[in-house]
Amino acid sequence: MKRSLTSVAVVAALAMASAACSSSDSGTGGPIKVGSINGVTGLFQTPEVPQAVKAVFDEVNKQGGINGRQIELVSKDDAMNPQRSTEAALELLESENVVALVGSSSAVDCGLNRATYTNAGIISMPAVGVDPACFTSPNIAPVNPGPFKLITAMLYYASETLKRDKVCMYYTVLPGSGGGIDAAIKEWTDLTGKQLAVKDTSVGQGDPTPYLVKAKAAGCQAILYNATVGPWFAQAKTQGMQDVDFIVAANSYTDANAQAIPDGLNVYAGTEWQPYTDETLPGNERWAKVIDENKIQKTAFSQGAVMAADLFVQVLKTVKGDITRESVTEAFKNMKPIDYPMVGTPWIFGPGEAHSPIEGSRFVKVEAGKWKVLPEGFIVPGKN
Repeated sequence: MKRSLTSVAVVAALAMASAACSSSDSGTGGPIKVGSINGVTGLFQTPEVPQAVKAVFDEVNKQGGINGRQIELVSKDDAMNPQRSTEAALELLESENVVALVGSSSAVDCGLNRATYTNAGIISMPAVGVDPACFTSPNIAPVNPGPFKLITAMLYYASETLKRDKVCMYYTVLPGSGGGIDAAIKEWTDLTGKQLAVKDTSVGQGDPTPYLVKAKAAGCQAILYNATVGPWFAQAKTQGMQDVDFIVAANSYTDANAQAIPDGLNVYAGTEWQPYTDETLPGNERWAKVIDENKIQKTAFSQGAVMAADLFVQVLKTVKGDITRESVTEAFKNMKPIDYPMVGTPWIFGPGEAHSPIEGSRFVKVEAGKWKVLPEGFIVPGKN
């Protein structure tokens, strides 16, 4: 599935609206404060995400801002610490008085702060939605499919594209994510009528040999996997599993992991955006320009950051009158879908009680230590 970009990709040429600002609790003639909660330190580190969001806002500010006002990003590092995450949300809402949260990339923010955002009447559009609450809350709408829609796409790719009959899962599960995994598997089963041959969510950081021996004994033809790459695939080659299709999750889609996978294995990765390792793909030129000009690390998560910031600016332009928390929330609740070619489906916030607008995945395969983009385009389960 290929999409054409609307005016999102030309943020640098945004026309400045002429609506005058009136004072309110959130709206002033000063900067438009926008918050985000990111994992800059701790177990889930995404420092490139707030850097990329800020770079997009800086780009808009150099063109005169929005209605003559500058956009100011206030990013808080929660270090994947629950207390710090809840404190960060309150600081952003009460002390910084932000009008929205844009480009968050925390593994715990959504689950901890969903009620806070709803009660405050503020919207959050994470660059990286991680836990199920990111996709089941009235005031949160990520710009990525998330790990659970991705699982459905990975399973669908294994059974419908690769035509594998015995599909297995060997996964590490973050706290609170088990229900999301089960729902993703059920969605695949409902679409295809097929069942997993093996589901093991106890994979840790230790010796992978017992898991791989069991997978061989079970006759697994395709294996979904999301934990440490190097030892797992070194042992897979030792076990002679060259005839198995391994499909790793988006967290494993890095240049370093491609280099760590031994030759002779069939290893695919599901991506949430257009594969970042090919800058010629639709939408990637815009992202690469922002990242290169600001010397930011190129990762898939930085793609989500640029996308979130671009979409926010696009919707912010539609606000009539003063830009406040209330007017921004209203704009997002009443917006129309926006095509963005970096993903498989249009993005929309809208008025619903849950938001999971982005579906589907593109797939890449390791060849000679590099990721090769496969030709199928976005796989949107049940819609291709």
